[in-house]
Amino acid sequence: MSEHLKTRGPTVRDEQLIDVYRARPDVSSPWTVISDQVMGGVSSAALQQDNRHSSPCACLTGRTRLDNNGGFVQMKLEIEPSWLNADYRGLFVELCGEEHDYNLHVKTNQLIKPWQSFRCTLPVEPQWTRFIVPYEQLRAHRTSAELQPADIRSVAVVAIGAEFDVDVCVRRFGFFL
Repeated sequence: MSEHLKTRGPTVRDEQLIDVYRARPDVSSPWTVISDQVMGGVSSAALQQDNRHSSPCACLTGRTRLDNNGGFVQMKLEIEPSWLNADYRGLFVELCGEEHDYNLHVKTNQLIKPWQSFRCTLPVEPQWTRFIVPYEQLRAHRTSAELQPADIRSVAVVAIGAEFDVDVCVRRFGFFL
């Protein structure tokens, strides 16, 4: 990872980044794939380990389709409670893929419905980009709850809301101090 890394978001020093996930070619990916097929949609998705720009990564590929009230595919990472720390100010993720907007969805224990989340949009590009996302940048979606960072249970990179060919990869995810 010696290439020039583009960063979006506030300035955070490398020593403030706490890795939860860093892709390695010799370790299977903890990310899981979910599509709108769980609710009758017809979008397709696959998740595989890959290598992009000389970096190991987990990649979500497929196609979102709006038929049958569908329109999403996602790669999701379960968050262990032991990974959370009250001093964290937000999260970060390094992504690359075909140029398109993707969402970052955060789920907490306080959200019960599958359509509820705290989210933000990330403009993914063909080069590796580190997105620094302060907690206050995450917007409540279809909930009146306020984000409780200590209750985060999963994060997901989501292709949603439009028909398009999905190609997005993650090589690092974590929190920042």
